[in-house]
Amino acid sequence: MQLTRAELFDHIWSEPMGTVAARYGLTGNGLAKICDRLAIPRPSRSHWTRNPASRTPQPELPPAPLGLSETFALGRRQARQSPGSRTRMSAEERRRHLMDTATAIAISDGLSAVTMREVARQAGISETQVHNCFGGRTELLLALARREIATQESQRRRRIARGTNRQTRVMLSTIGYLHEAAQRGPLLQMLLRTPEVRDALKPELAALRDAAREPILQRLVDQGRMDLQSARASTAALTAVALKAGGIAASRRAPFPMVEEICLGVVMAGAFSDESVAAGNAD
Repeated sequence: MQLTRAELFDHIWSEPMGTVAARYGLTGNGLAKICDRLAIPRPSRSHWTRNPASRTPQPELPPAPLGLSETFALGRRQARQSPGSRTRMSAEERRRHLMDTATAIAISDGLSAVTMREVARQAGISETQVHNCFGGRTELLLALARREIATQESQRRRRIARGTNRQTRVMLSTIGYLHEAAQRGPLLQMLLRTPEVRDALKPELAALRDAAREPILQRLVDQGRMDLQSARASTAALTAVALKAGGIAASRRAPFPMVEEICLGVVMAGAFSDESVAAGNAD
């Protein structure tokens, strides 16, 4: 269900958190985490036990954290239905629905809460049906990770296509990646910290990185002033800077404007330096 921050803000100040959470198939603690992540002020635990005249007035809603949208999705628990009355989904629709359900659970309650049983319960189907779509929890988590990676890669390609030269493409790609990491990255960061997911995806992530670097390496080498080994080392270093910054942005370990400014400064300085060396203009 699509909501805006303002709508959720009004809901939690109009009735108890537990009531609002149950409406969307969440726990009160899960909804509180979502509010904190979206910078939505919430009433104290004692707010609804007080006399109405002594309750804290509803404050102003602050702006959304940088990189997060004003609109977001909340998964709503579906009532269990009899097999004959349940809407039939195609296999692909069912997989997408289960992945969306698992995503909502992970964002609200953490990755450890994503179990086949809990996904089945919140999706309103049997655990056996979940196993028919995904062989096990690891397969489900891998599917979530691959979907997040594919989305980010698709966005990266669209951004790069708007650039008219390499420096512009590097700038657009870096800025876009950092915003994607801040907005979508927390889920992917959680998934990639899971050993079985990280190990299974290593070859795929390496292939994606190599494919992204290849045009850059080709351009630097073709200009005739930089050997392949140097081009690879420089490109790998700049990629590592961007990935590290993306991880910091995703985990909210530093203010986003600071992360963006430092990362973009380092990456663009490196990109200009590479071009200068490749063109034979270095000192």
